[in-house]
Amino acid sequence: MMFHGQGFSRNRCNVVAVVSRENDNQIDGAPPPPPLQPKYPFPDLSSSGRLKIQVLNNPTTEEFQVAVNSSATDFVYLQGEQSGDSDEVGPFVLGFTDFSTPDALVALFGSTLPTTVYLELPNGEELAQALYSKGVQYVIYWKNAFTKYAACHFRHALFSVIQSSCSDTWDVFHVAEASFRLYCTSDNTVLPSNSNRKMNYEMGPCLLGDPPKIDVVSPEADELEDENSLESLPSIKIYDEDVTVRFLLCGPPCTLDTSVLGSLVEGLNALLRVEMRGSRLHNRSSAPAPPLQAGTFTRGVVTMRCDISTCSSAHISMLVSGNAQTCFSDQLLENHIKHEVIEKIQLVHSVVNSEETERVFSEPRRSASIACGASVCEVSMQVPTWALQVNYLFLCSI
Repeated sequence: MMFHGQGFSRNRCNVVAVVSRENDNQIDGAPPPPPLQPKYPFPDLSSSGRLKIQVLNNPTTEEFQVAVNSSATDFVYLQGEQSGDSDEVGPFVLGFTDFSTPDALVALFGSTLPTTVYLELPNGEELAQALYSKGVQYVIYWKNAFTKYAACHFRHALFSVIQSSCSDTWDVFHVAEASFRLYCTSDNTVLPSNSNRKMNYEMGPCLLGDPPKIDVVSPEADELEDENSLESLPSIKIYDEDVTVRFLLCGPPCTLDTSVLGSLVEGLNALLRVEMRGSRLHNRSSAPAPPLQAGTFTRGVVTMRCDISTCSSAHISMLVSGNAQTCFSDQLLENHIKHEVIEKIQLVHSVVNSEETERVFSEPRRSASIACGASVCEVSMQVPTWALQVNYLFLCSI
């Protein structure tokens, strides 16, 4: 099921988006005010790819619960008020009912709970805790007040990842949050001129929920009382080297400080986790051990060449070694590879160390063949060799 840590069998994520509007206080009989022209190109909430969105404008509680129950909803998005004369997102109000208290918000949901709820409204920590305690697996929220421009960027990044890949909420959030940090919290980036302040990292979106677990316990080991823990199981070793890759980023010249580089590293790590969490082992074959490692192998350790397809259908190859029990079981070997890559390895590293980042200034350059001629800046990262075979990573690097 999409947005569930145990599988990726579904190809669609059903979203119920609830948009609250300001109450209409105009005088009876008076013509409605002309619609305000947006000063910023806010993307529409629309279905695309794996993302199926049902938009509800100021629904009643009954209408909301019917929509959630009837559409096998995976994801509920609640948008606070966005008035034309204010930059900040307001409370979540439907009709004349304010759902800004935990009891009121919990009562809005019936017996059927979605996997994920995104609260795009200010001061949402207590509300998120209430929904999480009720049984919602993941709750995305904002701790403080924030602008509709920052909200728009994060929401667009969030839904873009969902519509393009079968991803768990944990990974989707961290991709979108890295994009938000890069765009909305960096000293080198600027929100629209009518935004009254820049966000800081502490005021950004937050996530309640645990990362999805990958089962690496074999049935045989699970039956043994002393061998049912992860530490007692034979683990695998992946033989791979890091390579330096140059990425081209669209944008004006900027100082590559720790904020920018950290956001890029976290975003790329999250994208690679998406790729590997949805990967499948297609073939394994015996292979010779690496020459410099063969002498360190203990009895019973075998080496396998594994052919894997990632979430985006990229085909990669890995050389791994481990206990025969692990390496001769397709499912156990696949799960161990995922566990090793996703939970134990920092996949992407910045080439520039922390002492040098404040002094590095990236000059833009133009190219007719890159980014439609827009200015681009270059940054170098270290990534595993197998990651170069992932489609989007290869296209973004030079």
